[in-house]
Amino acid sequence: MLHKSDLTAWLRPLSLAICLVLVCVSLSAQDRLFKQFENTKGVSTVYISPAMFKLMPKLDVGDKDLAKLASRLTRLQILQCERPSLIPFIKKQAQTYYDNNRYEVIMRVKDDDERTTIYQKVVGKGNHEFVLLNEEKDELSLIHLIGNIKLEDIKDLYDR
Repeated sequence: MLHKSDLTAWLRPLSLAICLVLVCVSLSAQDRLFKQFENTKGVSTVYISPAMFKLMPKLDVGDKDLAKLASRLTRLQILQCERPSLIPFIKKQAQTYYDNNRYEVIMRVKDDDERTTIYQKVVGKGNHEFVLLNEEKDELSLIHLIGNIKLEDIKDLYDR
């Protein structure tokens, strides 16, 4: 006969293992979105690991300076498409992924021909995942950040 304390002691590690598996599966699906296009003409992709952040005193991505965030990031991925014929397809795949995986739209900005959507998902205690999807007439950019970061950090990044 199992006692309640035995059951609780058994369920805690099991719950943690299930959470870790779900996070890994989610990140794997996110990776597929980026890897699917990494060898496509007109598409550039970037992945920066935590180890690389430690080696970089200044981190510029396009016209954005990510140095303040770098020490708190655990992952950075960027996809940039400058091939207009691919933009609708990549955008649809990205939006479908974010909708199906319960990302929350936390901000939308439309300025002339430029549209930006910021998605958020909590991925653990103090850690958040943010995706900036920016679409211009002939260009699409996805910036995917995971780490101990807050919405204010993302707003600061967008406002620069």
